[in-house]
Amino acid sequence: MLLPHQPVDGTLTHRSHTGATDIGKADISGDVYCEVSGLYYAIHLSKQAVVWIGGMDKLFDQFLKAAMEGLEELAPLFEAVKAYIDVEVESIKAVSAQVSDGRVKLEGWIPDPAVMPVPDEGYVPPGGWNPPDPVNGLRWWTVNSINLYKNRWTFTATNSNPDESVSSVYFSTGYDGNSMHTNPEDFRGTYGWPCLKDYKQFDSGLDTCTFVPRTGMWWLFNDTYCVRTDGNGTSVTWSPSKLTDTWRGLSRIDSGEFGEEEKEQWANGISCATAFGDSYLFIAGNRVVLLDASSGDMLPMGPWARPLGVTDVWPALANLPDAGIMDGQGPKAVYWDVSGDVEMVFLVFHSTLFTNRSDYRDPSGFMYSFIACQSDTASSYYSWNAMFDYLNGPWPYPRCD
Repeated sequence: MLLPHQPVDGTLTHRSHTGATDIGKADISGDVYCEVSGLYYAIHLSKQAVVWIGGMDKLFDQFLKAAMEGLEELAPLFEAVKAYIDVEVESIKAVSAQVSDGRVKLEGWIPDPAVMPVPDEGYVPPGGWNPPDPVNGLRWWTVNSINLYKNRWTFTATNSNPDESVSSVYFSTGYDGNSMHTNPEDFRGTYGWPCLKDYKQFDSGLDTCTFVPRTGMWWLFNDTYCVRTDGNGTSVTWSPSKLTDTWRGLSRIDSGEFGEEEKEQWANGISCATAFGDSYLFIAGNRVVLLDASSGDMLPMGPWARPLGVTDVWPALANLPDAGIMDGQGPKAVYWDVSGDVEMVFLVFHSTLFTNRSDYRDPSGFMYSFIACQSDTASSYYSWNAMFDYLNGPWPYPRCD
C-alpha cells in the first residue's frame, strides 16, 4: 500500500508570513550575545549556538544577525563575519569541546571580520542568563509527538537537560492553535497519563506516543517498551511489554532478518509513531516501517514489506540542510492529520515543523517553519500561536517569517 499522499519527489519551501519580523521576540541573550569596546568586539556563543553552526545554519544566521545588528558598529560586518565563521566551524567546535559548559567567545577587531575562538566558560550576559524551569518553557525540550484528541492538539516533549527533574511533559492547545488548553506538566500528571506512575518502564520518560482514533486508546513508547492506556490516561489496557513481543514486524527486525545494520537502527526502540486507519507508522532514526494493526506485521510501502529510509518515503527530505536541519537527522515526531479536507503528514525535526502542503500547491513538497511561532491562523497553514505566546515569557522562539 502507498502511504497517504506519499510524495515521489519534491522540494522544501520556507513558509512565508505577511508580518514583519519582531526581533524583540527572539531571546538571543542566552545563545548569541555581542559586545563592543572601542575597536574590540566579542561574540559570545552558548553550546547550543555552536551546535547550530554545525548543522542548523539558517537558524544560527538569524540569531547572529539579530545580535550584531543590535550594535551600530557591528551591523555592517555581519555578512563577512558569518562567512568567516562558516570556514572556521571545526575550530570553533574544538574549542567548545574543551570547555565544561561548551561556551565559546569569538574575538575580533573592527573592521576585520576574522574572529578567534577562545573558551568562554561560565560567561553570563548582562541581564542574566536564566534557563526556564523544568516545565514552563521548551529551551531544553524536544517535541516528540503531535496528536489530535477530543478536537484538541496534544503534544509531548522530552527533556535533553540531565539536570532537570522532569523527564517528559504533556500539553495541549485548542484546535485553532490560539489558546493553551493544558499548560505543560509532567506526562504522568493529572491531565496526562497518571496510570503510568507505578510503572518503572516509564520512570526515565516518554520517547513518543500516538492516539488511535479507531480504538479511542493511546500507545505510549519508552526505550524498548510500549504500553496502551484508555483515552483519558487513567487505566492501562495493555501492560508494559517489550516492543519485540508486541509488534511482529519489530521482532523480525530484531531477529536479524533484514541485516545487522537494520537491527542496530531499532535496538533502542522507536523515536516517533502515528496511527491512521488500520496501520501504524513507526520511525527509528532515519528508518521507517508500516505495521498492520491486527497482526503487528509489516505492510508494504511500495513494492516490498520491509523497513525503508525516511528519504525513500519522502524524497524531499534529502534536502534537510537547506531548511537548517543537520544532515542525517531523523524526525522527532510524526502525525497523519485526517481532520480536514486533505490528509496531511506532519514531521517535526527538533523545533521545525514540516507539512506536505505548499504555497505553490505542490503535493510532493513540504512547507516548513518553527513549530512554536506566530502566524496568520486564517491561512491554511498549521501553527500554534498559543505555544509561541506561552514560550514567549520564559523562552521565546522566533516568528515564522
